Amino acid sequence: MQVIGIIAEYNPFHHGHRFQIEQLRQQYPAAAVIAVMSGSFTQRGTPSVLDKWTRARHAVEGGTDLVLELPFVFACRSAQDFARGGISLLSRLGIVSHLAFGMEAEELAPLIEVAARIDEEPVQRCLRKHLDEGHSYAGAFTSVLTTETAVSEDMLRAPNNILAIEYLRALHVLAPQIVPIGIRRRAAQHGDIHLHAGITSASSIRQVLAAARPPWEPLSESVMPSVLADLQEAYARGLPQENTLLDLLRYLLLVTDSSALTEVYGIAEGIENRLIQSRTAQDYSDFLRNAATKRYPQSRIARMVVHLLLHLTKAQTRDFDAHGAVYIRPLAFNAHGRGLLRAMKQRAEIPIITRTAEFMSSEERSQPQRELSPLQHMLAFDTRATELRLMTYPMPVRGKCRTDFITSPQVLP
Repeated sequence: MQVIGIIAEYNPFHHGHRFQIEQLRQQYPAAAVIAVMSGSFTQRGTPSVLDKWTRARHAVEGGTDLVLELPFVFACRSAQDFARGGISLLSRLGIVSHLAFGMEAEELAPLIEVAARIDEEPVQRCLRKHLDEGHSYAGAFTSVLTTETAVSEDMLRAPNNILAIEYLRALHVLAPQIVPIGIRRRAAQHGDIHLHAGITSASSIRQVLAAARPPWEPLSESVMPSVLADLQEAYARGLPQENTLLDLLRYLLLVTDSSALTEVYGIAEGIENRLIQSRTAQDYSDFLRNAATKRYPQSRIARMVVHLLLHLTKAQTRDFDAHGAVYIRPLAFNAHGRGLLRAMKQRAEIPIITRTAEFMSSEERSQPQRELSPLQHMLAFDTRATELRLMTYPMPVRGKCRTDFITSPQVLP
């Protein structure tokens, strides 16, 4: 049986995501589709617009058979770590034969060539040199690889191509048996903030949701009816407010000494001083702009804030990276997905978690790290990330939302 994996965010799910799945169904009509999806926080360090169970249900309604959560400790990281975490999970399911992803490139071959070259020592040496000179990783990546390969700078600057290269790189190291499938992105580009009828970007949807009166009728042409209904309900109730993260960060910086700050993953080269200096910004957007530098773009600062608030340390991250994904967490599935879970139960290297409390209680979560197993330690961050996201809701909403200890996977026909 062919089983195709997708690594995604679906923040929120839209017609572009559905198009990708339909393309796979046409090319591989007998295949099953599994999506590995970020949970409560995205790769860019922002709280997801809708909770992870709702987004997973949309993905199943849109054509996937099963949606699994990508653990927070990989989901809210750089493109390289995001890709490695997703591939480590897919490779341990025991049933995945293919990986599908979007790309701007016309052909997959040039991206495969770049991915094969990245970890060569001369390339890594040049990357380290550029980073030491103060360049961002993305800038160093583009500069070095345009010199070392025949790939153009435009191709390397395209965001889907960058992520595709990281997927191919991770496949080479962790799962060479999984076959890559590149699907060329059509219509709206990643990050386009202008809403388009039909296929649009998730960024454009999030942009219009920030308006005082979102254009619901035009938006209805870009998402499924169930997504539109859930977005309207969430908007009326109150969407996550990133300014809350700034309030929490201000308090954290007030009560935490600098030596403890430097233990947190991503804090280096005195960047904590920029965070402290920028904390008086009027809102979160101003804070990110003030704190960002050439080396530390806004998305990296945003991830750093979440790592600080959840106290994800450098030592913990090294352990998580060494272990890779250590559990399977279904968020939503249909009848076919239930069959996939049965197959995984027989063939997967890691356990399936459908009830968090069977593996870790809220009391156990508060125990010292040395008291927790690697599984419990990783799972604890998923649960804390969910509850941190809840804190970004308007006050009346917080007590009425789902948490990991009380929510089961969404089951669809």
